[in-house]
Amino acid sequence: MKVKPILQVLLLTLGTALLLAYLTRPGGPLLGNSSPVSAAIFDAEREQPVELTDDNLVDGLKTLELPAPIAKVGLDGRILSVDLRVTEERFDKSELYGGMAELISFSFKRTSNIDRLLLRLIAEDRWLGTKYLLLAADVRRGDWPDSALGALRNAGDGELPRELKEWLRMTETHLWKSKVN
Repeated sequence: MKVKPILQVLLLTLGTALLLAYLTRPGGPLLGNSSPVSAAIFDAEREQPVELTDDNLVDGLKTLELPAPIAKVGLDGRILSVDLRVTEERFDKSELYGGMAELISFSFKRTSNIDRLLLRLIAEDRWLGTKYLLLAADVRRGDWPDSALGALRNAGDGELPRELKEWLRMTETHLWKSKVN
């Protein structure tokens, strides 16, 4: 039986793995004193929009201060889809409109490759697990004036202006209307 060649291959493999670990460790000969790479979605120093990808999607969205947790998110080419889970305890119309404005601003001002945002507010019955659509918006880059974001942020608890709903392609369900009015 030829044990010696097998033992030599195992020792060579182990030695190579240890050498690579030593060379590539932080502060090691190959990396020096470099710091870990950050997967930031937005460079605040340069204020440059960044391309949103599957690799940095979570990092970008976790920086947002939203009034409701994200239930579902998807990135399909140049289309970002976000569902926010609205609860009875956290149902404040002005905060929800502010969160929508934050997502719209993120999608079109802080990223370079998103042309369409599909945004839904979803209510979930905790007892039955049933989900209900409250509001949906199909927002497209360039189809609304800059003043629309300010109007949405400052909408308060009142009814949104018709023009704003049209610019954002917003659809309100009967449940939303009955809950907020």
